Amino acid sequence: MLIFDAHCDTLTRAVNEGKNLSANSLHWDVARAGQYDGFVQVLAIWQDPDKVKPSFEGAMRYILAAEKFQREAPRLKLCRNASELEGGLQEKKVCAFLAVEGGECLEGEIENLRLFYQAGVRVLTLTWNHANGLGDGADEPENRGLTPFGREVMQWMQQNGMVVDISHAGERAFYDCIDIARKPIIASHSNARRIHDHPRNLRDEQLLAIAKTGGVIGMNFYTKFIGPPGKADLTALIGHIEHILGIAGEDSLGLGADFDGMYSLPPPIVGVENLYSLFNTLARMNYSDEILEKIASGNFLRVFGNALEQTGNNMDKPVQASEND
Repeated sequence: MLIFDAHCDTLTRAVNEGKNLSANSLHWDVARAGQYDGFVQVLAIWQDPDKVKPSFEGAMRYILAAEKFQREAPRLKLCRNASELEGGLQEKKVCAFLAVEGGECLEGEIENLRLFYQAGVRVLTLTWNHANGLGDGADEPENRGLTPFGREVMQWMQQNGMVVDISHAGERAFYDCIDIARKPIIASHSNARRIHDHPRNLRDEQLLAIAKTGGVIGMNFYTKFIGPPGKADLTALIGHIEHILGIAGEDSLGLGADFDGMYSLPPPIVGVENLYSLFNTLARMNYSDEILEKIASGNFLRVFGNALEQTGNNMDKPVQASEND
């Protein structure tokens, strides 16, 4: 089975803890991901604003580290466009896209977004839980939505082949993104709020709104977002899957495990090597191979493939104002 996981923090943890991506004791590494028929991983770059001030320079250090990991791991391939992804999968590589989680490190400059793009970043999670220069995160009580700079960033991304990720966004910022969106947007690692009432999870109306853009919701494996303590197991995670399928449809669900962004996974999953447990269980529940393939990889492959087809086509064009502004 080909797997596409839209969010993990393994790159960040590996750099911070002096580990590597080839093989390690974390939730994810190239060796274990390489045991599948094919694997595409979005590697997030996150600077914890509770500990350091996120910066452009700080994010670039992680990008340079990712390039070093690629040189040291022959099976790892960092991809920038659709043809590189296709070639990497044909060569049986573990393919990866770089993502930046939290727009603080743009430092209010659209030029920094362009530089991230040129360095290979293809996904930006607009906010983390707090407010930043782009908008309010899920933990902000004032819920002020996107800033003018946040709108400019989102428009630039959609014009230039980057994927907009609204996981962690506050509700008003979320709907500002929906209003602006002219291409699919994703929630890379979010679950269903109707199943478990947590501010990081999405309401039914939000699930449907993402689906209407042609976007995808990536299932988060963090037990805190799955259910109450002691009940956040694989069965509870499947409850989120069934609910999102019922609301948003089979074309709008994928994986966003959040490996190494947390420490508590739903039993029996302990890392990337156990993803088969989920799909074997769904198969026993009579989910068709077609739906399982869409969840495992097909839906995110479609969104990323469509976005990356235009990679580089509009790099020198100025940002255009949206008619909804």
